[in-house]
Amino acid sequence: MVFPIFPIVGDRVGLSRPFIGVILSANRAVRVVVAPLVGVLADRIGARRTLLIGLALQIVVMGLYVVGLGTHHEGAGFLAGRLLHGLGSACVFVAAQALALEAGGDTSAGEAAGTVRVAIVLGIPLGFAIGGVLADSIGDFATFVVAGGSVTLAFIAASFTVPDLRPPVPQRGSALTALRALRDLRLLAIGGLNFALAFAGGGMVLTTLALLVDDRHLHLFGHNAEGTSGLLMGIMSIVDAAFTPLAGRLGDRLHAHGRVAAASLAVVGVGLVVIGVASGTSGLAVGIAIVGLGSSGLGPSVLVLLGAIVPRERRGTGAGVLQLCADVGGMLGPLVGTSIITGHIELAYSLTAALMACFIPVAMWLQRIELPKA
Repeated sequence: MVFPIFPIVGDRVGLSRPFIGVILSANRAVRVVVAPLVGVLADRIGARRTLLIGLALQIVVMGLYVVGLGTHHEGAGFLAGRLLHGLGSACVFVAAQALALEAGGDTSAGEAAGTVRVAIVLGIPLGFAIGGVLADSIGDFATFVVAGGSVTLAFIAASFTVPDLRPPVPQRGSALTALRALRDLRLLAIGGLNFALAFAGGGMVLTTLALLVDDRHLHLFGHNAEGTSGLLMGIMSIVDAAFTPLAGRLGDRLHAHGRVAAASLAVVGVGLVVIGVASGTSGLAVGIAIVGLGSSGLGPSVLVLLGAIVPRERRGTGAGVLQLCADVGGMLGPLVGTSIITGHIELAYSLTAALMACFIPVAMWLQRIELPKA
């Protein structure tokens, strides 16, 4: 819910755009440090408990956003909230991926990864759309109060519904366990694909879209920049969620998750170019939808490839390393995007598309190599 709001509120209260980028990327920076450690924690105490810890922390995060607005110290409140959000979201994302790997087994890994990813992704368009529209209609303060209530309900629901899927013998890992995992070139290659996806989608597009809409004076259904960007972000995630299960099953059926990932990278690149050159709302919506389509194939394939090389008792650690790579991309995306987008929108998106193309050979290499259990 924060992506349609933070850039506009920051501009309104006089925060510089680079500082807005720092705020938006702060949670990613924290996750770069803590995600591998959270993965080790998930192996030790179970992914379910780790997930619940993350949701509890995010309730506090929403409170910090409310305090920041209420005391008119938006910069400090937003930054503090995003820093704590880094730890909370690391627990949620790493635990969710570890649970997905456990649920899929060896024969339906792509389908399970796709199903769990849809559950995660569906919350994103609702957050974008509701966040932008509510900020437009009831104000930013009330919007964050609603968001805090929704996270509280999620915590209560998860306490009763999330299963405890973990190996019978917990692993006693440490920070060195995660560092040793980085020696596997296959894992680094898979992490590179996650880096590219996060840099493009979660970094560049989500961070700069509100600013792009505002600079080009675009409107959708009469909404302002916050509402319009929230609805457009929702389009990307809806397309992503709609096609993710199909992509996961396709990779399972053809035993070709590497090729699916390569094709998806190319599709994301095309969508980025369309966004960069689009002059109207319809063109922008088409480009965002194409990015969502590419993301739908890349997300589950990356997770399945991870499960193929990481033993069951270390899947939390593997998910933590994968999240680390994603967070590096998500951290750099906002910093790069907000720094060069002013007056250079086409250049920013074209360079990001070129980055996607650079990782296509990596995906094809992963398809060619043998992926036995580590």
